[in-house]
Amino acid sequence: METVYLEGLSPVVDLSGVDSAKRADVWTGTATAVFPGLSVQAIEANPTIGSIQQSRVGQGSIFAISSAPAEVSYVPRLDSENSQFLTLMLQAEGATIARQRQRHCELNKGDICFIDERHPFRLIGVEASQLLLLRMPRSLVMSRFPDMEHLVATLIPGRDPGTQLLSHTLLHLLHVARELRDSQRQAALNAIIHLLGATSGLAVELENMHWRVQKALDYIELNLSVPGLTAEHIAQAQHISRRRLDQLMRDALGLSITGQIWSRRLQRAADDLRDQRWANTSISQVAFANGFEDPAHFARAFKRRFEATPGQWRALARTITH
Repeated sequence: METVYLEGLSPVVDLSGVDSAKRADVWTGTATAVFPGLSVQAIEANPTIGSIQQSRVGQGSIFAISSAPAEVSYVPRLDSENSQFLTLMLQAEGATIARQRQRHCELNKGDICFIDERHPFRLIGVEASQLLLLRMPRSLVMSRFPDMEHLVATLIPGRDPGTQLLSHTLLHLLHVARELRDSQRQAALNAIIHLLGATSGLAVELENMHWRVQKALDYIELNLSVPGLTAEHIAQAQHISRRRLDQLMRDALGLSITGQIWSRRLQRAADDLRDQRWANTSISQVAFANGFEDPAHFARAFKRRFEATPGQWRALARTITH
C-alpha cells in the first residue's frame, strides 16, 4: 500500500488543537466514550498525534484513527447493541498486536484482522499507527460467513491481492462516505461484506477448517445442556481419539474441546441472563439449563470470563432495559 491519509469523515477528536499536557487525558476520555467498554492501559504522557473520525455506514460505522503507541483493553458491556457487531481492522500505517480468544496476530501496513465485540480483546500499538475500523452488524456477516466468529485475531496478509482489493475499497469509502445518501451507505456496507470472501486469507481459513472440527462444533451446540457432555463423548461420536480431535480443534480455533464446551456454555448462560424470557428463572436454573452441575463453580467461572457475577450481569441488563 502507498502512504495513506485517513481523512474524510466527521472529526470526533483531534489532539493537534489540545494543550500537550492534557492530551493523554483527553485521548483516554474520548476513546472510552466513543467505544464503551474500552479502557486505555498505557499511552505516552504527551502524545504528538491522536485523532478519531467517524461516519455511519448503513447499520454499521466506519472509524479512521491515528494514535501514538498505546495499549487498550475491551470488556463487553451489557448494552445489547455493543455485542451485535464484528469489526474489521485495517492497519493503514504502523503496527498493532491484536489478542482475542486465545489468538493473537501482529498487523503491519496493509494487513487486516477481525475483532468480535462479544468477547474481551486487547490491542497493543507497537508504534504510531493509523487504523481504519469498520463495525459490521453481526447478523449480516454471519449469514454470509457462518464461521467468522472463529477467525478473530487471525492475520489476513496485506500482500494478498484479495486483501488489497478490500483495503482499497475501504479507503475509498472513507473518502466519500459523507457524500453518500443513506441508501448508498447501506449498499456499500453490503458490498464490502461480500468482498470479505475475496481475501484468500479468509478463504483459506474457512476452507481449511477440518470437517471433524465442524462436526465437533455442531455436536457441542446440540448437547450444551447435557451435564455429562465431555470431550471423550465428542471424540467417540466421530470414532477418533480425543488427542487427535483436540489437536484439530486447537489448530482451527485455538481452544481444546473442553475449552470450547466451557466457552459456549458461559456465553449462552450470559445471553440467557439478559434475556427477558428468563427473567423469572433463578441463576442456578440458568446454570443447570446450560449444562453446569455446580452453581458455585458456574458463578466463579462466569466472573472470570465476564468480570461480573451472574447476579451483577443480570441486574445491569435489567437497568439498561428499563
